[in-house]
Amino acid sequence: MLIIPRNWVIWVANGLIPVAILIFSSGFFPYKYLLPGLATSEESNGDTIPPAVFDRVIFMVVDALRSDFVFSNSSGFLFTQSPSSSLIRAGAALPFTAHASAPTVTMPRLKAITTGSVPSFLDVILNIAESDTTSTLAYQDTWLAQLKVKGGQLVMYGDDTWLKLFPNMFERADGTTSFYVSVSAIPIGKCNLKSWCTKFFEKDFIEVDNNVTRHVSDELLNDDWTAFIMHYLGLDHIGHKAGPRR
Repeated sequence: MLIIPRNWVIWVANGLIPVAILIFSSGFFPYKYLLPGLATSEESNGDTIPPAVFDRVIFMVVDALRSDFVFSNSSGFLFTQSPSSSLIRAGAALPFTAHASAPTVTMPRLKAITTGSVPSFLDVILNIAESDTTSTLAYQDTWLAQLKVKGGQLVMYGDDTWLKLFPNMFERADGTTSFYVSVSAIPIGKCNLKSWCTKFFEKDFIEVDNNVTRHVSDELLNDDWTAFIMHYLGLDHIGHKAGPRR
């Protein structure tokens, strides 16, 4: 009967660990092959591309805005719920719910909505790196690049992830970091059993959104842009701290 020394089993098991990690990583973090250049009308299988319906577009992202926050009867959005003033009932707005696949952090989702591709879990790691520039979409085919190549002017205000993904893409931009937080404390003597002894007033609930809204009036008066992008972060920050029902 062949007896294998126990120490050899341990050595083999330890040697297989890197192999297992490599196999897992190749499937969990697959390499995505990128096609160079931008799609053209000649590549549309002969179909006639209809002319643009509008000359300009306003693309507004409200981070973490779930559909039930807007469509439910208790949502508080009177412009969609009131029978007399509902934009949806009047045909001026088209509601739909988009189901996002994981990962659902900012950078992968922005890649998905600008390229139409499925993001990788590797983008979750890159999303945490504030100074990372390896995930740029400057050389990929996106609807921003399509507008730009046709002579369009783009402006952006909000989450600075857009500036990392699209460097030198915007004529005007004002990015806001996701980690802007200001904290103040309440004296301990004013505490009770039902409150925190230290209460956090996080300016990122409102300041990150004020940084976007303060540009809206001026930009709506300008006629030099083709796409106006706004990305609000305050609701997402509130959800992380207090949950969706606060």
